[in-house]
Amino acid sequence: MTDALRYLTERDVVSVLDIPKAIDALHAMLVAQGREQARNLPKALATWGDGSSMHALGSVQTGAGGYAGFKTWVHTKSGGGSLFSLFDAETGFLRAVIEARALGMLRTAAISGVATRALAPADAACAALIGTGPQAVTQLAALAAVRKLRRVRIYSPTPEKRRAFVASMQGKYAFDVEEASSLEHALAGAEIVTLITRAVEPFVDAAMLADCRHLNAVGAILPAKAEFAQDVFERADRVVVDDMENARRGSRELRERFGAEGAPWQDVAVLSDLLAAGESRPQDARLTIFKGMGMGLSDLAMARVVYEHARDYGLGVALPPQTRENLLLAQP
Repeated sequence: MTDALRYLTERDVVSVLDIPKAIDALHAMLVAQGREQARNLPKALATWGDGSSMHALGSVQTGAGGYAGFKTWVHTKSGGGSLFSLFDAETGFLRAVIEARALGMLRTAAISGVATRALAPADAACAALIGTGPQAVTQLAALAAVRKLRRVRIYSPTPEKRRAFVASMQGKYAFDVEEASSLEHALAGAEIVTLITRAVEPFVDAAMLADCRHLNAVGAILPAKAEFAQDVFERADRVVVDDMENARRGSRELRERFGAEGAPWQDVAVLSDLLAAGESRPQDARLTIFKGMGMGLSDLAMARVVYEHARDYGLGVALPPQTRENLLLAQP
Protein backbone atom coordinates (compact mmCIF):
# COMPACT_ATOMS: atom_id res chain seq x y z
CA MET A 1 0.00 0.00 0.00
CA THR A 2 1.29 3.48 -0.88
CA ASP A 3 1.67 5.81 2.08
CA ALA A 4 -0.56 8.86 2.05
CA LEU A 5 0.97 12.28 1.74
CA ARG A 6 0.43 13.97 5.11
CA TYR A 7 0.06 17.59 6.11
CA LEU A 8 1.17 17.92 9.73
CA THR A 9 0.49 20.96 11.90
CA GLU A 10 2.41 22.46 14.79
CA ARG A 11 0.00 20.63 17.10
CA ASP A 12 0.90 17.32 15.49
CA VAL A 13 4.62 18.03 15.94
CA VAL A 14 4.44 18.83 19.65
CA SER A 15 2.13 15.86 20.30
CA VAL A 16 4.87 13.52 19.04
CA LEU A 17 8.17 15.11 20.01
CA ASP A 18 9.55 16.09 23.38
CA ILE A 19 13.08 17.23 24.12
CA PRO A 20 14.55 13.86 25.20
CA LYS A 21 13.20 12.20 22.04
CA ALA A 22 14.50 15.07 19.93
CA ILE A 23 17.99 14.85 21.46
CA ASP A 24 18.21 11.09 20.93
CA ALA A 25 16.93 11.34 17.35
CA LEU A 26 19.43 14.06 16.50
CA HIS A 27 22.29 12.19 18.15
CA ALA A 28 21.55 9.17 15.94
CA MET A 29 21.38 11.36 12.84
CA LEU A 30 24.70 13.02 13.65
CA VAL A 31 26.39 9.65 14.11
CA ALA A 32 25.04 8.68 10.68
CA GLN A 33 26.47 11.90 9.26
CA GLY A 34 29.86 11.19 10.83
CA ARG A 35 29.79 7.77 9.14
CA GLU A 36 28.98 9.42 5.78
CA GLN A 37 25.44 8.05 5.72
CA ALA A 38 23.82 11.49 5.81
CA ARG A 39 24.77 14.94 4.63
CA ASN A 40 23.68 18.57 4.54
CA LEU A 41 23.12 21.01 1.76
CA PRO A 42 24.57 24.43 2.67
CA LYS A 43 22.11 27.07 3.78
CA ALA A 44 20.72 29.46 1.19
CA LEU A 45 20.16 32.93 2.64
CA ALA A 46 18.91 36.27 1.40
CA THR A 47 18.33 39.43 3.43
CA TRP A 48 16.49 42.65 2.66
CA GLY A 49 15.04 45.75 4.25
CA ASP A 50 15.40 46.27 7.96
CA GLY A 51 16.45 42.79 9.10
CA SER A 52 14.17 40.62 6.97
CA SER A 53 15.58 37.31 5.75
CA MET A 54 14.67 34.13 3.89
CA HIS A 55 16.39 30.78 4.35
CA ALA A 56 16.48 27.25 2.94
CA LEU A 57 18.18 24.17 4.39
CA GLY A 58 18.42 20.75 2.79
CA SER A 59 19.62 17.32 3.89
CA VAL A 60 19.50 13.64 3.03
CA GLN A 61 19.95 10.37 4.91
CA THR A 62 20.86 7.56 2.55
CA GLY A 63 20.35 3.81 2.80
CA ALA A 64 17.23 1.76 3.47
CA GLY A 65 14.39 3.85 4.82
CA GLY A 66 16.20 7.10 4.13
CA TYR A 67 14.65 10.51 3.64
CA ALA A 68 15.55 13.80 2.02
CA GLY A 69 14.09 17.13 3.00
CA PHE A 70 14.06 20.89 2.78
CA LYS A 71 13.09 23.47 5.37
CA THR A 72 12.22 26.91 4.04
CA TRP A 73 11.35 29.94 6.10
CA VAL A 74 10.99 33.71 6.04
CA HIS A 75 11.49 36.11 8.95
CA THR A 76 10.41 39.75 9.04
CA LYS A 77 9.66 42.22 11.81
CA SER A 78 5.97 41.65 11.12
CA GLY A 79 6.25 37.88 11.47
CA GLY A 80 7.24 34.86 9.46
CA GLY A 81 6.56 31.24 8.65
CA SER A 82 8.31 27.96 7.92
CA LEU A 83 7.60 24.59 6.31
CA PHE A 84 9.47 21.30 6.04
CA SER A 85 9.04 19.13 2.94
CA LEU A 86 9.92 15.46 3.54
CA PHE A 87 10.71 13.14 0.61
CA ASP A 88 11.39 9.42 0.37
CA ALA A 89 15.09 9.28 -0.53
CA GLU A 90 14.63 6.07 -2.57
CA THR A 91 11.57 6.91 -4.65
CA GLY A 92 11.74 10.71 -4.56
CA PHE A 93 8.06 10.93 -3.59
CA LEU A 94 6.87 13.65 -1.24
CA ARG A 95 5.74 12.07 2.05
CA ALA A 96 4.87 15.03 4.28
CA VAL A 97 4.59 18.78 4.51
CA ILE A 98 5.18 19.81 8.11
CA GLU A 99 4.62 23.18 9.75
CA ALA A 100 8.09 23.84 11.07
CA ARG A 101 8.12 26.48 13.79
CA ALA A 102 7.97 23.97 16.66
CA LEU A 103 10.19 21.65 14.66
CA GLY A 104 12.82 24.40 14.46
CA MET A 105 12.63 25.21 18.15
CA LEU A 106 12.98 21.55 19.06
CA ARG A 107 15.94 20.94 16.78
CA THR A 108 17.75 24.09 17.96
CA ALA A 109 17.34 22.97 21.55
CA ALA A 110 18.20 19.37 20.68
CA ILE A 111 21.53 20.31 19.10
CA SER A 112 22.42 22.24 22.26
CA GLY A 113 21.42 19.18 24.26
CA VAL A 114 23.55 16.84 22.15
CA ALA A 115 26.54 19.20 22.35
CA THR A 116 26.14 19.74 26.09
CA ARG A 117 25.86 16.01 26.75
CA ALA A 118 29.03 15.38 24.73
CA LEU A 119 31.16 18.35 25.79
CA ALA A 120 30.09 19.80 29.15
CA PRO A 121 31.54 18.46 32.41
CA ALA A 122 29.49 15.52 33.64
CA ASP A 123 29.32 16.96 37.15
CA ALA A 124 28.27 20.49 36.14
CA ALA A 125 25.68 21.74 38.63
CA CYS A 126 25.10 25.41 37.76
CA ALA A 127 24.13 26.95 34.44
CA ALA A 128 23.09 30.26 32.95
CA LEU A 129 20.56 30.85 30.18
CA ILE A 130 20.91 34.21 28.47
CA GLY A 131 17.82 35.16 26.50
CA THR A 132 14.13 34.74 27.26
CA GLY A 133 12.57 34.58 23.81
CA PRO A 134 10.43 31.67 22.59
CA GLN A 135 13.43 29.38 22.05
CA ALA A 136 14.64 29.83 25.63
CA VAL A 137 11.86 27.51 26.84
CA THR A 138 13.18 24.53 24.91
CA GLN A 139 16.82 25.43 25.58
CA LEU A 140 16.10 25.18 29.30
CA ALA A 141 14.41 21.82 28.74
CA ALA A 142 17.48 20.60 26.85
CA LEU A 143 19.77 21.50 29.75
CA ALA A 144 17.46 19.63 32.11
CA ALA A 145 17.48 16.56 29.86
CA VAL A 146 21.26 16.07 29.80
CA ARG A 147 22.63 17.30 33.14
CA LYS A 148 21.54 17.01 36.78
CA LEU A 149 21.69 20.68 37.70
CA ARG A 150 21.11 22.45 40.98
CA ARG A 151 20.50 25.93 39.59
CA VAL A 152 19.93 27.80 36.35
CA ARG A 153 20.06 31.59 36.38
CA ILE A 154 18.09 33.45 33.73
CA TYR A 155 18.97 36.84 32.26
CA SER A 156 17.70 39.10 29.52
CA PRO A 157 17.95 42.89 29.45
CA THR A 158 14.20 43.48 29.85
CA PRO A 159 13.23 42.93 33.51
CA GLU A 160 9.57 42.27 32.79
CA LYS A 161 10.35 39.57 30.25
CA ARG A 162 12.87 37.71 32.38
CA ARG A 163 10.61 37.85 35.44
CA ALA A 164 7.72 36.46 33.43
CA PHE A 165 9.95 33.73 32.02
CA VAL A 166 11.26 32.71 35.44
CA ALA A 167 7.75 32.70 36.90
CA SER A 168 6.55 30.43 34.10
CA MET A 169 9.44 27.98 34.60
CA GLN A 170 9.60 27.76 38.39
CA GLY A 171 8.51 24.39 39.74
CA LYS A 172 8.82 22.62 36.40
CA TYR A 173 12.27 21.19 37.06
CA ALA A 174 14.17 19.58 39.91
CA PHE A 175 16.64 22.47 39.91
CA ASP A 176 16.08 26.09 40.93
CA VAL A 177 15.27 28.56 38.16
CA GLU A 178 16.40 32.00 39.33
CA GLU A 179 16.17 35.50 37.90
CA ALA A 180 19.52 37.28 37.59
CA SER A 181 19.46 41.03 38.01
CA SER A 182 22.46 41.48 35.75
CA LEU A 183 24.42 39.57 33.13
CA GLU A 184 27.39 39.36 35.49
CA HIS A 185 25.20 37.86 38.21
CA ALA A 186 23.83 35.26 35.80
CA LEU A 187 27.28 34.17 34.66
CA ALA A 188 28.94 34.07 38.07
CA GLY A 189 29.53 30.42 38.96
CA ALA A 190 27.83 29.13 35.80
CA GLU A 191 29.68 26.07 34.46
CA ILE A 192 27.39 25.80 31.43
CA VAL A 193 26.26 28.92 29.58
CA THR A 194 23.71 29.02 26.76
CA LEU A 195 23.34 32.17 24.66
CA ILE A 196 20.09 32.32 22.70
CA THR A 197 19.68 36.00 21.85
CA ARG A 198 19.20 38.36 18.92
CA ALA A 199 22.26 40.38 19.84
CA VAL A 200 23.92 42.33 17.04
CA GLU A 201 27.19 43.06 18.86
CA PRO A 202 29.19 40.82 21.26
CA PHE A 203 28.07 41.25 24.86
CA VAL A 204 29.96 38.43 26.64
CA ASP A 205 33.75 38.39 27.02
CA ALA A 206 36.31 36.02 28.50
CA ALA A 207 36.41 37.69 31.91
CA MET A 208 32.64 37.27 32.28
CA LEU A 209 32.99 33.57 31.44
CA ALA A 210 35.73 32.90 33.98
CA ASP A 211 33.66 30.12 35.61
CA CYS A 212 32.26 28.69 32.38
CA ARG A 213 33.37 25.22 31.28
CA HIS A 214 31.07 24.84 28.27
CA LEU A 215 29.46 27.54 26.11
CA ASN A 216 26.52 27.00 23.76
CA ALA A 217 26.36 29.98 21.39
CA VAL A 218 23.26 29.38 19.31
CA GLY A 219 21.63 32.79 18.89
CA ALA A 220 23.68 34.69 16.29
CA ILE A 221 23.22 32.87 12.97
CA LEU A 222 23.53 35.80 10.55
CA PRO A 223 26.93 37.10 9.41
CA ALA A 224 26.32 40.60 10.80
CA LYS A 225 25.57 39.37 14.34
CA ALA A 226 27.66 38.08 17.26
CA GLU A 227 27.10 37.16 20.90
CA PHE A 228 30.58 36.63 22.37
CA ALA A 229 33.88 38.51 22.06
CA GLN A 230 37.00 37.22 20.37
CA ASP A 231 38.98 36.85 23.61
CA VAL A 232 36.68 33.96 24.60
CA PHE A 233 38.55 31.81 22.06
CA GLU A 234 41.77 32.30 24.05
CA ARG A 235 40.33 30.16 26.86
CA ALA A 236 38.88 27.45 24.63
CA ASP A 237 40.48 24.01 24.32
CA ARG A 238 37.94 22.83 21.75
CA VAL A 239 35.69 24.73 19.32
CA VAL A 240 32.90 22.68 17.74
CA VAL A 241 30.27 23.53 15.12
CA ASP A 242 27.19 21.72 13.88
CA ASP A 243 28.00 22.40 10.23
CA MET A 244 31.31 23.69 8.90
CA GLU A 245 29.98 25.26 5.70
CA ASN A 246 27.17 27.13 7.43
CA ALA A 247 29.59 28.38 10.09
CA ARG A 248 32.03 29.57 7.43
CA ARG A 249 29.27 31.50 5.72
CA GLY A 250 27.32 32.84 8.65
CA SER A 251 29.21 32.93 11.96
CA ARG A 252 30.74 36.35 12.54
CA GLU A 253 32.49 35.10 15.68
CA LEU A 254 34.25 32.25 13.90
CA ARG A 255 34.94 34.18 10.70
CA GLU A 256 36.72 36.89 12.67
CA ARG A 257 38.75 34.29 14.54
CA PHE A 258 39.59 31.75 11.85
CA GLY A 259 39.14 33.68 8.62
CA ALA A 260 36.41 34.01 6.02
CA GLU A 261 35.46 31.49 3.36
CA GLY A 262 38.42 29.55 2.02
CA ALA A 263 40.59 29.92 5.12
CA PRO A 264 41.70 26.68 6.83
CA TRP A 265 39.73 26.14 10.03
CA GLN A 266 42.05 23.48 11.42
CA ASP A 267 41.16 24.20 15.04
CA VAL A 268 37.41 23.79 14.52
CA ALA A 269 35.76 20.36 14.89
CA VAL A 270 32.38 19.15 13.61
CA LEU A 271 30.05 17.64 16.22
CA SER A 272 29.03 14.70 14.02
CA ASP A 273 32.66 13.66 13.54
CA LEU A 274 33.26 13.67 17.30
CA LEU A 275 30.13 11.61 18.00
CA ALA A 276 30.88 9.05 15.30
CA ALA A 277 34.41 8.65 16.69
CA GLY A 278 33.15 8.35 20.27
CA GLU A 279 35.02 11.49 21.35
CA SER A 280 33.84 13.83 24.08
CA ARG A 281 35.20 16.58 26.28
CA PRO A 282 39.00 16.79 26.26
CA GLN A 283 40.54 15.81 29.57
CA ASP A 284 41.28 18.85 31.77
CA ALA A 285 39.70 21.23 29.24
CA ARG A 286 39.18 24.75 30.53
CA LEU A 287 36.40 25.65 28.09
CA THR A 288 34.60 24.06 25.18
CA ILE A 289 32.61 26.17 22.73
CA PHE A 290 29.73 24.90 20.62
CA LYS A 291 28.58 27.21 17.85
CA GLY A 292 25.26 26.09 16.40
CA MET A 293 24.19 27.66 13.11
CA GLY A 294 21.32 25.40 12.18
CA MET A 295 21.55 22.69 9.53
CA GLY A 296 19.27 20.56 7.46
CA LEU A 297 20.04 17.26 9.18
CA SER A 298 18.78 18.64 12.50
CA ASP A 299 15.40 19.33 10.94
CA LEU A 300 15.43 16.02 9.06
CA ALA A 301 15.99 14.09 12.30
CA MET A 302 12.92 15.75 13.84
CA ALA A 303 10.78 15.42 10.70
CA ARG A 304 11.51 11.72 10.37
CA VAL A 305 10.30 10.94 13.89
CA VAL A 306 7.18 13.08 13.49
CA TYR A 307 6.25 11.68 10.08
CA GLU A 308 6.75 8.01 10.97
CA HIS A 309 4.65 8.41 14.12
CA ALA A 310 1.96 10.25 12.13
CA ARG A 311 2.00 7.54 9.45
CA ASP A 312 1.70 4.73 11.99
CA TYR A 313 -0.99 6.39 14.14
CA GLY A 314 -2.95 8.32 11.54
CA LEU A 315 -2.08 11.86 12.60
CA GLY A 316 -2.43 14.91 10.40
CA VAL A 317 -4.41 15.49 7.23
CA ALA A 318 -4.02 12.61 4.80
CA LEU A 319 -3.80 13.76 1.18
CA PRO A 320 -3.77 11.63 -1.98
CA PRO A 321 -0.41 9.89 -2.19
CA GLN A 322 2.10 10.98 -4.76
CA THR A 323 2.61 8.15 -7.26
CA ARG A 324 4.06 7.87 -10.74
CA GLU A 325 0.57 7.25 -12.10
CA ASN A 326 -0.77 10.45 -10.50
CA LEU A 327 2.18 12.41 -11.81
CA LEU A 328 1.57 11.12 -15.35
CA LEU A 329 -2.15 11.96 -15.14
CA ALA A 330 -1.28 15.50 -14.02
CA GLN A 331 0.81 16.16 -17.09
CA PRO A 332 -0.85 18.25 -19.84
